[in-house]
Amino acid sequence: MGHDAAMKLGWRLGWIGGLLLAALAPARAGEPLPDGFIRLREIAPGIRQDIRYASAFNFTGAAVAGYGRADCVLTRAAGQTLIRVEARLGRSSYALKLFDCYRPARAVRAFLAWAQDGTASDLGRVFHPDVSKDMLVARGFIASASSHSRGSTVDVGLVRRDEPALPTPAGGGRCDGPLQQRPQETSLDLGTSFDCFSVKSAGRDPSVGPDALRHRTILRDAMKAEGFRGYGREWWHFTLANEPFPKTIFDFAIE
Repeated sequence: MGHDAAMKLGWRLGWIGGLLLAALAPARAGEPLPDGFIRLREIAPGIRQDIRYASAFNFTGAAVAGYGRADCVLTRAAGQTLIRVEARLGRSSYALKLFDCYRPARAVRAFLAWAQDGTASDLGRVFHPDVSKDMLVARGFIASASSHSRGSTVDVGLVRRDEPALPTPAGGGRCDGPLQQRPQETSLDLGTSFDCFSVKSAGRDPSVGPDALRHRTILRDAMKAEGFRGYGREWWHFTLANEPFPKTIFDFAIE
């Protein structure tokens, strides 16, 4: 065999071997996170998570673009602060439950596209029973940009520390209805379920009753005491006051 022929044969064998190795290799576990970001489970595995946009039970009715797995990803600063909030709440026998953390910018665009696609909303009876889908943007329930995409905003609920973990709901009545008829997320009454497009979701709305207001206050006070600020229209929404990326929008996928 000539020198050139031997080289060609060696190249072909190497190429075939490479293909075989690639086929046998395990799937990659996703790209490394940007500097300053962590997976909350890695530093606080005890904090409960129900990352709703990785499931089909959210207002769009399907898993959302960018949520390849149900995992709370956020800045290290926000994660470390949540650990302090959890410890503070634990002294009163309460605990946190995370519904959303970092949100890729592509997910925000997917929300807007969904709201404007002209189709019926299968879960509208749950998440926006009094607002038509095509009015959600105009009414301010869906925005063109989100602080979640900066990595230090979380959507969080309150549970009893010793209550059994609840799975992602599979259904439920209207989100601002009676506690027993809403999607079941916690044994505590917080006035509405998470992501409820209703005026009753405003943190201080008096119509939800004293028990719900008390639970909202417990959550809000604990978050505020450790450095988060709330959003008046959504009792579950908090942003770290000293966020490390206040002007940066991220779009890496959660994998």
